[in-house]
Amino acid sequence: MSVRLNSHLSDKQLTMLRDKLLAEAERIRANFQLKKSEYENHSITGAKDEVDSANDNILLAADMRFSNRESLYYKKIMKTLSKIESDQYGMCDECGESITYSRLIARPTSEMCILCKEESEREESQNFFERRSKSLGREMSVSGH
Repeated sequence: MSVRLNSHLSDKQLTMLRDKLLAEAERIRANFQLKKSEYENHSITGAKDEVDSANDNILLAADMRFSNRESLYYKKIMKTLSKIESDQYGMCDECGESITYSRLIARPTSEMCILCKEESEREESQNFFERRSKSLGREMSVSGH
């Protein structure tokens, strides 16, 4: 009988983390369905003045940014759920050490132990001219252009 790579996590802890991730995924799916029906109903409403239309466009843009973030988070949850099925979940992608249960409860999609994450953030903050958007992977402009 082989020992799981993530044997620092009990079956009960893995189940609790899986349930937390599934609940979060369901919340996001339900929110997407709600937003979809709101958009469909909103597009049916008739004529508005320019100020109302402009305000609606601002709100819609903010909603779209939030929905994009939720979509990226949903993908990360799905990736994490697939990792739970293997013994890779709870192991740091950088150093291979175990990620503590307390860190996983706080952030179930964690892919790095706290030491590697802190080091990664330190390097990112020191590399001012080549910063990249964490969610989009694009270089961020320093000059504002």
